[in-house]
Amino acid sequence: MSEFLSRWTGLILCGIGVLCTLALAARGDLTLYIHPRYVVFTVVLTLVGAALLALAVWFSLARRAPEHDDHGHDHAPRRGLLATAVSGTLVVVTALALLVAPPAVLSAERALTSTAATSGGGDVAAPSLVGSDPTRFSLRDWATILGAGSTASDLVGQQADVTGFVLLDAATDTARIGRYAVTCCTVDAQLFAVRIERSALPAGVETGAWVRVAGTFTDDDGATVLRPDTIEEVPEPDDPYLS
Repeated sequence: MSEFLSRWTGLILCGIGVLCTLALAARGDLTLYIHPRYVVFTVVLTLVGAALLALAVWFSLARRAPEHDDHGHDHAPRRGLLATAVSGTLVVVTALALLVAPPAVLSAERALTSTAATSGGGDVAAPSLVGSDPTRFSLRDWATILGAGSTASDLVGQQADVTGFVLLDAATDTARIGRYAVTCCTVDAQLFAVRIERSALPAGVETGAWVRVAGTFTDDDGATVLRPDTIEEVPEPDDPYLS
């Protein structure tokens, strides 16, 4: 087993990575980790990697096994056992994490420790309220507008209609509705969020619940918040990230 793992661990890990990537692409879940515009590029490179992996396996099988030295088999039995255990554990954990565990979006709990972006993020410019339909604005748009200094008085009469997950801050007793935007992959994900009236949330709603909110902005002791006219819990969207 020790000899097998020392020879094949790297190739097994590469194979797990290839299988995981192609499986995610086949199920349409690859966009949970990368921007949709990179899906084709990623799949093509993965197929190239699969071909190279097959060649590596073929060369490894064709290569003559090195001759063993009959002397010194017991030089470091404990070290060999440890290496075998580490390699085996690495393969098992990787397989469970990539092939067994279900794919998931970035958690709302992570968002509670994130600073909400207000710059627009990526290559998306801040929208203009003049001549626009604000009900089509995303959370990124509203967060950018508010981050640029707009207040409730600037947004009088503007109707917002947004979908995102709830963020409850126990320390400040405030609530926000947020959503991640991905420029390249989830490593560069940015949180965009706006504050909403906590009292308007349905009873029992917790952090991470997805809601659709339609309403207007109002002033709450100097803070601009979204006052819902309607609010309803909704399932997590098929495309949870703003792109």
